[in-house]
Amino acid sequence: MFIETIKSQGLSQLSYLVGGGGKAIVIDPRRDCEIYIEKATQLGCRITHIFETHRNEDLISGAPVLASLTGAKVYHGPNAAGKVAYANTVSEGDSYCTGEVRIDVLETPGHTDDSVSYILSDQAYGEEAVAVCTGDALFVGDVGRTDFYPERAEEVAGLLFDSLRKLLAYSGPS
Repeated sequence: MFIETIKSQGLSQLSYLVGGGGKAIVIDPRRDCEIYIEKATQLGCRITHIFETHRNEDLISGAPVLASLTGAKVYHGPNAAGKVAYANTVSEGDSYCTGEVRIDVLETPGHTDDSVSYILSDQAYGEEAVAVCTGDALFVGDVGRTDFYPERAEEVAGLLFDSLRKLLAYSGPS
């Protein structure tokens, strides 16, 4: 299994190409999607799934573009502000497998109502998680913003607190 981090120049946005066994997924793709196809091809993989961690206020999702280029299905968290017309909705407990990658969904609201985290496991080596993609719920040394819903400030901060505790307590798929 491999995990490639792709940074968007000029933005604080990271996306990920994750794969193995001839198949790959993309998490939070940017608009210029050719990079994912090029890297997947170089690594001998075909993109089969696209996952979004949350809606972004500071960038436009590349998921619909990448889906049209690859035929991969797009997945997005529940409780989005308005339906995400181009995506299927994921919920906590959902699990997806492709190639050597297993993706388990944790709902982690707080930064946005639709925030989800993706727990990644390498099926060639068992059930233990090797990475988690938290979107903007959790950063190295920081946590996500909660000011998108000023009228619900206390509630949203509590949701993020609960989500961070859930991430800390995560012990793997059941």
